[in-house]
Amino acid sequence: MTITTWIATHSDGTTCTVATTTANCSHNHTYTAPTEAPGTKGLLITTAGELAIAAFAELEDYQRAVGGYIETVSLDDRHDLIATEEGLIQRLPMNLLASAIAKRPLVGDVVIVGFDDASGDFVDVDDSIVDSIRRTLSA
Repeated sequence: MTITTWIATHSDGTTCTVATTTANCSHNHTYTAPTEAPGTKGLLITTAGELAIAAFAELEDYQRAVGGYIETVSLDDRHDLIATEEGLIQRLPMNLLASAIAKRPLVGDVVIVGFDDASGDFVDVDDSIVDSIRRTLSA
C-alpha cells in the first residue's frame, strides 16, 4: 500500500482545507498533485478522522489498511467501503466518520473505493466523494 496526499495550496504556501483541485476551489488556489502510485486509488479514513489517499495493488494492501480480513459495505451503486470483518471481536475503536458515511456503526480504519458493477472489481474512488467528505470535515 502506498499512501499519497492530495493537497491544494494557497499562493502563500498554506494548505487549503476546502478543495483538492484547482477546478473545484472557489478561492482559485493552485493544486499540487501527488506522484501516482500503481494500484487502485482509495480513501483511507482512520478512527482519528484522518484522511489519506492510498494506492492498493492487491488484497493484502486492503487487509493491511484495515487490520485484518476485509468485508465490504455498499455505499451507493459506484462505491464500496472496506472494513475489517473482525473489528468488533478485536474491540477496535469506533470510526465515527465512516459510520456517518455508511449510516451504520463501523470500527477500525476503513477504505472507500470505487466499484465497477460490470467487472466486479474495485476501481479508483471518485474525486467528487473525496472532496465532499473533506468539505464536510472543514465545515
